[in-house]
Amino acid sequence: MQLYPNITPYHDFHLSVGSGHQIHVQEFGDPAGLPVVICHGGPGVGLHADNCRFFDPTRYRIILYSQRGCGQSTPHLTSANTTTELVADLDYLRTYLGLEKWVLSGGSWGATLCLLYAIEHTQHVHGLILRGTFLATSADFQWLYSRHGAAAHFYPELYARFSQDLPDVASIFAFYRRQLNDDNQINANHFAKLWCQWENVLSHGKQQHQWGLSSPQLGLNMARLMVHYFTAQCFITDNFIGEHYKKISKIPTWFIHGRHDLVCRFNAVQHLAEQLNAQLLILDGVGHGVDSNVYLAAVRRAADLMCIKLSRNRCKD
Repeated sequence: MQLYPNITPYHDFHLSVGSGHQIHVQEFGDPAGLPVVICHGGPGVGLHADNCRFFDPTRYRIILYSQRGCGQSTPHLTSANTTTELVADLDYLRTYLGLEKWVLSGGSWGATLCLLYAIEHTQHVHGLILRGTFLATSADFQWLYSRHGAAAHFYPELYARFSQDLPDVASIFAFYRRQLNDDNQINANHFAKLWCQWENVLSHGKQQHQWGLSSPQLGLNMARLMVHYFTAQCFITDNFIGEHYKKISKIPTWFIHGRHDLVCRFNAVQHLAEQLNAQLLILDGVGHGVDSNVYLAAVRRAADLMCIKLSRNRCKD
């Protein structure tokens, strides 16, 4: 199954959301179609137009945006940049676009944000399409960054370089926060590269020897935002989603998850899917990155099935 073809946005704009921040928004597809907003990962990655290709442009109104401080959103700052504000930005965007309800879709941190929005604004959510879901619990951060975590056991030599032999996750975050905000740009870029390369290895299962981002400044900004959020455990209490899942139990939800995902724990997502009685597509032999034809086909299939399900529900109403 191939993705839908590349298309150009019919609407491209910046929206002021307060505290000096403006978010960059693009709209694709059918303006009268089923609205879906795509939350990107990171935090800090920024929108990627290819993500709209999971959705049928003849049936969906596809909304992409960059969260505060990243992509073409401005300014690239961590001030006035918390999860509460990102959730509020999403709902402000919904209101600005004149939508009563929409589908939310996202991967990794983007899936976290979708779930948090749905818990806060359940009445405005048609459905959820989530891939490689990150639940932002203390166990998830241990899995990713602790010397006892799965990632460190798979890549011990790379972990030693990334962790700088620091004893625990809190120490690693504090160290990177200092280095990434160093006035010495060369030093800051060096540690941004280490941070992003560790993320890339876990996502794609291979080391990237080249500085793979189009600009070192983009990598530095992304690393700063990730450390800013992760130091504060994404500004939510531990197991927040697990404790509030009942609020979204009636929302149609698709989870797509690679069994070999080293970034986001499969067993935790499987448990949440069971609690929600949600659809779960398990991808054997697949990790976190959406660079597999199996993964691409699974997300498109979920988007197609969600559209069919919601269309049937509207007919019943």
